[in-house]
Amino acid sequence: MSGNNDDESGGSRRRWLVGAMVILAIPLAVIWWPGCRQYPPVSSKESLELMKLLYSACNTKDEKRLAEVEKGVEQLTREGKMKPAEREGFDKISRMARAGKWEQAEDAAYKFAQDQVGVGHPDPDGRDHDHDKKGKTPKGKGK
Repeated sequence: MSGNNDDESGGSRRRWLVGAMVILAIPLAVIWWPGCRQYPPVSSKESLELMKLLYSACNTKDEKRLAEVEKGVEQLTREGKMKPAEREGFDKISRMARAGKWEQAEDAAYKFAQDQVGVGHPDPDGRDHDHDKKGKTPKGKGK
């Protein structure tokens, strides 16, 4: 009889372990799932610079820097270097800061930056700067 009890105990342990793994996997999937981004990828190097300035403005509660960001967003939009969804991300954070919610805006600016990790942005000249077409290392970049 004790052998049968051990089988039940082993099965119970396995079920518990599988259940725990599923429970842990769900939040990890939500965190890493690309569709769970709150902010869109930025589309230019200038936008990345503005993102840094935005975080800095919110972190230091600096209205002058915030105004620089807003001016930069307007300019990039006019030049076609910023997509509407991207602009909305900047505007949303800027509105938080303007409403005096600096800490919330700082957290949002940080999340905006985090959402860029692994996304990259288009190379303005379209070239691969690490390797030429044949896969050789360019001059001056020897191994």
